[in-house]
Amino acid sequence: MPRFKIVDGQTIQLSSEEEAVKDAEINSEEYLNLKNAEQNAINKKASGKQKLKDLGLDDDEIQALMGA
Repeated sequence: MPRFKIVDGQTIQLSSEEEAVKDAEINSEEYLNLKNAEQNAINKKASGKQKLKDLGLDDDEIQALMGA
């Protein structure tokens, strides 16, 4: 499906090189979003474990609750 850009009020189809650049930008954005989501999940898990420790649970109890 061709993509277009607007230059000086005119709609112009992107060249194959421009399409390749656009695809790379989209893929790198998706990759960064995925990596950020993975890191957020890791951070939240660590934060949750620390909160349980702050409540007085030991590592064995936390492991039993989390199943890990």
